[in-house]
Amino acid sequence: MSTEQLAYLAFSSALDLALALWMLRPSTGRVTLGRCVAVIATTAVFALVKLPFAFLFAASLFFAISLAYVDLVVVAPLVAAISLARARAEGVTRGARTLLWCVALALPLVGVYASFVEPFRLVEERVEVVLPPERAPREPLRIAVLADLQSREVDEHLREAVRRAMAFEPHLILLPGDLIQEESEEAYLRVVDDFRALLAPLHAPLGVYFALGNTDTPHLVGRALEGTNVRLLENESVELEFAGKRVLVGGAGFMPHAKRTRAFVEGFDRRESDELRILVAHYPDTLLVVRSQSNLSHAAQRIGRPERDGGVGQIALAPYDQPGIDLAVAGHTHGGQVQIPLFGAPLTLSSVPRDVGSGGLHELEGRRIYVSRGVGCERGAAPRIRFLCPPEVSLLTLRGP
Repeated sequence: MSTEQLAYLAFSSALDLALALWMLRPSTGRVTLGRCVAVIATTAVFALVKLPFAFLFAASLFFAISLAYVDLVVVAPLVAAISLARARAEGVTRGARTLLWCVALALPLVGVYASFVEPFRLVEERVEVVLPPERAPREPLRIAVLADLQSREVDEHLREAVRRAMAFEPHLILLPGDLIQEESEEAYLRVVDDFRALLAPLHAPLGVYFALGNTDTPHLVGRALEGTNVRLLENESVELEFAGKRVLVGGAGFMPHAKRTRAFVEGFDRRESDELRILVAHYPDTLLVVRSQSNLSHAAQRIGRPERDGGVGQIALAPYDQPGIDLAVAGHTHGGQVQIPLFGAPLTLSSVPRDVGSGGLHELEGRRIYVSRGVGCERGAAPRIRFLCPPEVSLLTLRGP
């Protein structure tokens, strides 16, 4: 975040703080639960009124999210603590006091956890994908997925993600884009050697393949891949062989609806015989350019819930009319970074259904797709935050029934 954005953030938060404290000043009478609710509603409306100015100032949705996040975990607890400290005991009703104590204590804890704990709480997700017998290799095929490292520097968190991926002893490694997120080419080139060293340990019998993400620039990301085993696939495929089975791995361009990407994906979706076809793409939206013969038309259905950190989720074979793509692997959404129980991610920045964008294995357009929740976080004007959506390294095991 730039100095100007930080100054705007501080000014906006100070306005919200002043408004809330003015509404709860002791001279206006007792602080009741109703008054507290009115303050919350008023400051929320005031924040919404300021949003257009935030967009004009920063031209960034993520900056607006930062404003809301600071109000939630900093401004609201300060208002609650100051109100409790300056009000006489008889000046605050029991209901209001309970609410103020909850806000003053709970929200900062949530903020600390979401910003400083969960973004680094790397988990392993293991999923078994059952293939039709005619397209299944004689042995299970292990695929490690490292999506959205999306960082400005190499730290122990990223190195641990690489170590865990290699500990799976995968036959194939897929990286669905977003390696480095820097705003200038000069800054990008300063860290490119560190990222090259990060990727150097990645190797697998069938290869390591990278698909471009929206923070990647081909001529720059190529510098990070030089001298490593990682190969960039941009609207092209490679033919492999594993356990008696012909395997095609295709890498889509990062713009799903671009003419070249659409042509490649539609062509890759045409089956030749009983080969196994795996598509790696940054955006899960890439599958929206194809249409199943059964006319599912953007329908998505959850077909299994994997168990994390050592468990294995059994994925039942879902019926479909023989699409060419057996499995697509994507990233981009980070699982939303924030998930609400029984709802999923409020925001995924994707056109796929919310449950698909929230991560995991699903069926989309009659084809199975695995969406990784990623290793890193959104940078720039966005707050570093993950809540109920930890970063992950994934192992997909493809086998016969």
